[in-house]
Amino acid sequence: MNTFILIVLGQIVSLFGNAALRFALPLYLLRQTGSAALYGGITALAMLPALAGMLTGGALADRCRKARLMALLDLVTTGIAAAAAAGLPHLPLLPLVLTVLGILYAIQGLYQPVVRACLPLLLNGTQLLRGNAVIQLVDTVDELLGPLLGAVLLEHLGIRGLLVLCGCCFALSAGMELCLRIPQDVPYDTKLSVRSLWADLRESAQFLTGQAAVLRLAAAMAAVNLLEVPALTVGVPVLVVQTLQKSDASLGLVQAVLSAGGILGGVLAGTIFVRYPIRSGTPLLLALSGVCAALGLALRVSVLQFGSILVLGAVFMAVAALFNVWFFAQLQVLVPQAQLGKTTACCTVLACLTQPIGQAAYGIAFQHWAAHPADVLLAAGVLSALVLWLLQTRRTV
Repeated sequence: MNTFILIVLGQIVSLFGNAALRFALPLYLLRQTGSAALYGGITALAMLPALAGMLTGGALADRCRKARLMALLDLVTTGIAAAAAAGLPHLPLLPLVLTVLGILYAIQGLYQPVVRACLPLLLNGTQLLRGNAVIQLVDTVDELLGPLLGAVLLEHLGIRGLLVLCGCCFALSAGMELCLRIPQDVPYDTKLSVRSLWADLRESAQFLTGQAAVLRLAAAMAAVNLLEVPALTVGVPVLVVQTLQKSDASLGLVQAVLSAGGILGGVLAGTIFVRYPIRSGTPLLLALSGVCAALGLALRVSVLQFGSILVLGAVFMAVAALFNVWFFAQLQVLVPQAQLGKTTACCTVLACLTQPIGQAAYGIAFQHWAAHPADVLLAAGVLSALVLWLLQTRRTV
């Protein structure tokens, strides 16, 4: 079987199990304790190992055989799921859930840079663009279906049954990854230590500061996650629940439509970028700014409010997915293979660090201007367009 297809199949199975458990474990804890504050705190703390996992995974991807590393991560996750299922009736619930959830987030962070680092060894040219589009699509679909199916399976199988099922998913994925034969992969595992990993990360930071084109790409992604993406991820629930006073079911519909927009963007990336290759991400960034501003304007017309959130929100997520595919494809072209894992991880962490800042800022903005939420979105579009203009004058993207 084609190596790339085998990687994709392994990713589908592995990421589904990971996403299902990352959703189900906090939900199970919420049902058992009834504490929303505990639920939110556990979810927030789990992001810390995810960031650490991304950085470590990037370094490991450049030092180890990638197929072996992916298989090892899935085998470790299999053992964690099995141990959690066995220990659940006997061990304290809170430490168990926090530990398992942190490991799941860390392994997800480790896993993704390794997958991204495999693609240039298997694909080139337009095939690399399509490969990135497929990886983006798989990630989006798993993040959508994992929680949905996880909730259903949790109700029917219970938490122990779900842990066992997801453990089987990880074991199946590991089996497929052990069959991978990636050309030009590292021929043997190099010596690993905390010092060597730290040296790799420091080397990656030095590489970023010395490569203007790569640094500009990272700055563009950070700007998107600071100024544009949080405007929708924070704004949509506020608009639907508070401004329009719609039901939870309506919010669920909106979130599903936005996820569908992201999936559509991943599908389109595999065809649009092949037929119409672009060297600059500026048109995509400008489109995101335009959608934000257009939504702000549409919300001023009462009859268009809910429909505009559905339509423009889906368009925004589709364009964001297109930009994400373009970003990783450009990164894989600009960065040498020996530096690709570490650099991809550093850029991803940079984007993840700016997004919470943007979410907090937009949360304050929507609360302060609660009577005029359309103005917040309009301002977001104008501000991001201004930043885009500044980046363009500096030849950033």
